[in-house]
Amino acid sequence: MEMANCKRCKKLFPRVNEPICEACKKAEEELFLNVKEFLRENSKSTVMEISQATGASHKRITDWLREGRLELSAEASELNCRGCGKRITSGNYCDACLIQVNQDIDTMFSKGGKTHGSFSGELRAGAMHTRNPRK
Repeated sequence: MEMANCKRCKKLFPRVNEPICEACKKAEEELFLNVKEFLRENSKSTVMEISQATGASHKRITDWLREGRLELSAEASELNCRGCGKRITSGNYCDACLIQVNQDIDTMFSKGGKTHGSFSGELRAGAMHTRNPRK
C-alpha cells in the first residue's frame, strides 16, 4: 500500500485514492454539510457570505460549485462559464456550451480523433483527455 502525506494536515497515511487522510476527509465532509445546510436556509447568499458564516474558504466553496456539489442562486452566483463567460450557478459550462462540448467530443470520436467546433482547441490542448472505446 502506498503511503503519502495528507495534502491538508501533512500527516503520513496509507493512500488509496484521495490525497487527504480519513480524518481530513471527514472534517471536509462535515464542513460541506454545514455549507449545504446554510444554503438551504440562506439560498441567496454569496460565496463571501457563505464563507464568513461557515468558515469554509472561498476557494473550497468555489471548488464545490465547479464540481456541481453546490448551486447558488442566479442573483448570488460569481461563476462564469469557461466557454462563453456567461454567469452560471454551478459547474464549469452553461447549458449551451455543455451541448457544444459534448458535440465536439462526439465529432472527435466519429472523425477518428480530429475535432471541430469552438472547443476543439481546448480539447487538443489537453484540457480534456478521453479514450476512444471503439478502438
